[in-house]
Amino acid sequence: MNNNDLKKSTFILRLDHKYFRNENICLGGQLVEIINCIKEETSDLVWFTFDVVGSSNQVVKELFPDEYSEFLSTEELIQKANEIIQFYSGVFIGIKKGKHVEWNSDRLPDTEEDEGLQHLEAEIEIRPFDTSYFEVYGMDRSIEYKIKSCLMLSN
Repeated sequence: MNNNDLKKSTFILRLDHKYFRNENICLGGQLVEIINCIKEETSDLVWFTFDVVGSSNQVVKELFPDEYSEFLSTEELIQKANEIIQFYSGVFIGIKKGKHVEWNSDRLPDTEEDEGLQHLEAEIEIRPFDTSYFEVYGMDRSIEYKIKSCLMLSN
């Protein structure tokens, strides 16, 4: 994906060990913690996942089975993420329900992409990076403030 294909986000958050109670980062429970912070704000989103690699007590490909997976609710994504011990990579893109969404199978979203949202209809994108930090890109500042507030208060 070239930079012209990326949608400029309103905010970018980099969430590392300072935001979580654990020195280990990119844990499945931490992704769930982020999403739970904004569960109400994301209740009208469909989630698409790409490039998901991690460790789990079951085969990760059973949790995220396809080149990309679609989850019709935030709750469904939370259930799958709860099964992951630690993410090594991944892209989680939230798009409002009812939007027509097409993906270019030759150029699917990737964890290592430049800054920005990897779909023009995306409202939020979360990427765990190599057990180091999560990056959150979004269009709604209230989501940014809610994540910061929620994670800072819980620690």
